[in-house]
Amino acid sequence: MSQTSRGRPQDPQLQQQRKNQLLDAAMALLGQKSYRSITIRDIAQRAEMKSAMVSYYFGGKEGLFIALIERFAATNMLQMGAALDAEDPLKAFIHQTLKTMLTASPMMRLIADEMLSHEGPLRDRFIELMPGRVAQMLPQLLKGYQDKGLIRADIDLKWAAFSLVSLLMTPFIVAPVREAAWSISEDDLASDAWANHIHTLFICGVQNHDH
Repeated sequence: MSQTSRGRPQDPQLQQQRKNQLLDAAMALLGQKSYRSITIRDIAQRAEMKSAMVSYYFGGKEGLFIALIERFAATNMLQMGAALDAEDPLKAFIHQTLKTMLTASPMMRLIADEMLSHEGPLRDRFIELMPGRVAQMLPQLLKGYQDKGLIRADIDLKWAAFSLVSLLMTPFIVAPVREAAWSISEDDLASDAWANHIHTLFICGVQNHDH
């Protein structure tokens, strides 16, 4: 029996299509349940494929979710690259980061449920591809503002960058507390007013008041 007849296409384009079907299914399931409660069978049924295809293409559930993180990170970095070419790249970075988190709430759930509390390859790959890259890129972005005298010379740019990421991420990581205790909705976070609020808080803390 050939590979194709067993549902394993040899055509690279068709193989990628099947992989994307499984990744899309996993992303959709994350919107309904936690990573640990999602089974290979759940993913395969959602993708209308055999369970064996998960192992065939990704080596198992963890490999599939690592691939999902890689796909998400690749898309996110392209969007961030466009933001950095904007007239005000810091403001564009803030707006793009908020937009990414709002449109990828299942991924935010995976981060909150799994990567902040469990060590392993999933967490390692996520840190490498997303926080790790932002930790290199954002201080360099801020250095451009510091070189222009817009950020005080005594500001530690790494610490400032981490503080900005914390301002952006915390409302999503603690969503139940944000909604129940503070009555701040996702619609609030999606507004230009919220992005401008974050930008103002950050700039007021780091700016050179001589400018």
